[in-house]
Amino acid sequence: MTVDAKYANLVATVKEECKDASEDEIADEFRRYEEEFLIPPEDALRSVIRKFQAAAGMEVTGSSGTRAAPPSVKKVDRFSDLGSDDRNVTVEVAVVSYTPRMQKMKTGEERQIAFGWIEDNPWEPSDKRERWDYKDWGGHSQNLAPGSVVRLEGVSVNEWNDKKSININRTSRISVLREGGQANLERSDEPISIERASQSDGFVNIVARVLSTKSDVIVKRDGSGQLNVVRGRLADETGSIGMLSWSDFDYEPGTLLKIEGASIRRFRDTPEVNISDTTRVEVYHDNSFASMDDLAATKKSTISGLRNGMRDVEITLQVESWYKRSFTAKDGSERVVRSGDVMDPTGRCRLTAWCDFDPKPGDFIHLKEARVQSWQGSPDLVIDDIVQAISLESPTWEKIDPEDHWVDVGLTELVAGGTRRGVRTKGTIVLITGDSGIIERCTVQLQDRERKCRKRLRDGVCVDCGPQRGEEDLRIRMVLDDGISNVSLLLSKEPAENFLGMTQAEVSEMISRDGQDSFLSSVREKALGRGVSVNGLALIDDQGAMLLADSVQDDGINASKAAENVIERWEVVM
Repeated sequence: MTVDAKYANLVATVKEECKDASEDEIADEFRRYEEEFLIPPEDALRSVIRKFQAAAGMEVTGSSGTRAAPPSVKKVDRFSDLGSDDRNVTVEVAVVSYTPRMQKMKTGEERQIAFGWIEDNPWEPSDKRERWDYKDWGGHSQNLAPGSVVRLEGVSVNEWNDKKSININRTSRISVLREGGQANLERSDEPISIERASQSDGFVNIVARVLSTKSDVIVKRDGSGQLNVVRGRLADETGSIGMLSWSDFDYEPGTLLKIEGASIRRFRDTPEVNISDTTRVEVYHDNSFASMDDLAATKKSTISGLRNGMRDVEITLQVESWYKRSFTAKDGSERVVRSGDVMDPTGRCRLTAWCDFDPKPGDFIHLKEARVQSWQGSPDLVIDDIVQAISLESPTWEKIDPEDHWVDVGLTELVAGGTRRGVRTKGTIVLITGDSGIIERCTVQLQDRERKCRKRLRDGVCVDCGPQRGEEDLRIRMVLDDGISNVSLLLSKEPAENFLGMTQAEVSEMISRDGQDSFLSSVREKALGRGVSVNGLALIDDQGAMLLADSVQDDGINASKAAENVIERWEVVM
């Protein structure tokens, strides 16, 4: 019988002290501490050693007569400073999630433990933090509310499959440094839908059918080797979601599973079900559950539903344009990349092919196992092998006219979603920023790309290229509002000229003659309170929302008329 790999390192440590002890019996003791007493195996090590020393008639180390010195405190700011053997750790963290779960012990008793995510370096921006799993063995729910910043004292590090996590024990101390929201104290025993799981953080239970699986490897960050994993996709009637299993996963497509204690992680902007050694997976039987044929539609994506980091994307597209470009790679080899604009009824995006794939504008194509990679905030499709693409002989929908393909999206819905190309939205202009007008751009030719830098110069200096003699450009920055949400609206040269009814040269002449303030006053007089319809690209990220306009048209409703409509709608008596 093979010792449970979960306890292998700990068993080896005990064997160094108690050479005649049975490995299986040692592993069973660690399992007993974890399942019956909710004590992490790492923290039970000293007690297990003592037990087997006593059983062998050896001198018991660390007993009351020869009490061992308490371990020294290790204070760190970053998780990267922690090793797998660290105990009595003090670290300040931001609590991301807290998910309790009732766990049945071998005695039949149910006890509550909790799982979640924490981030180090909590006083810095989120992009400078590292996120780890943690397990709360001590019922510290009141001090681990999501959104709070806390100081953890007396916690320990656990490592499994090269992934480190934090154990918060019964004796650990937690000091709240900044209050968060309310801790989630509800039990999470009942399965939730994949739609709800996709919007969750932390640990979830789901019932889902396996759509696909494939073996994969993950290279360790330190270059010391690789880990074997299984990737796949799960689905129920509400949608589908990617899956990553760090443990054995031998279930065939079509199998219905009940999965308890899986964690939802996000790869870039995409949620993914992570299955670890602590996740309980079992075959489930439900004759009323949707069949594979019923779930086939959940596998297919649309452009509006693409998010950065998505894998195994299946999607049907209409090609708008297609180009082929040769370039010299870093290793000196000549490579060819093909790319173009593609559409479906929900929007537009880019498609890049690192293979010999050459569709024509107007062709309909179907992609399988494509991936999504963000470029300048836009989630674009990528294929790496010709087998991922199929040219369709007949149209899937009535052919779209690229010149007039704008998907209507409400401004509030747009801001709440992800980056999208080819959208049309409406709102009222409520602000013209002071940096609107003539700006200067960097003209340095980028060595690795067939374009100029084009970043805005500030006091004659490019942030990347240094002091430069710039090139004039026209830009108008505004804020668009729909009464609920607002977005930064940016007009480059051509849409700005059309909006102002002036050429760039005329704007430059006006500013030179009358001054910047006079120009801004004229723009504000013309635009503020104006209701407009905007066609363009919506960039949505952690910094907020920005709409890059291709064109701006008057929607025919001015501010006074809009106010009258509101008064009439809500029956306001003046």
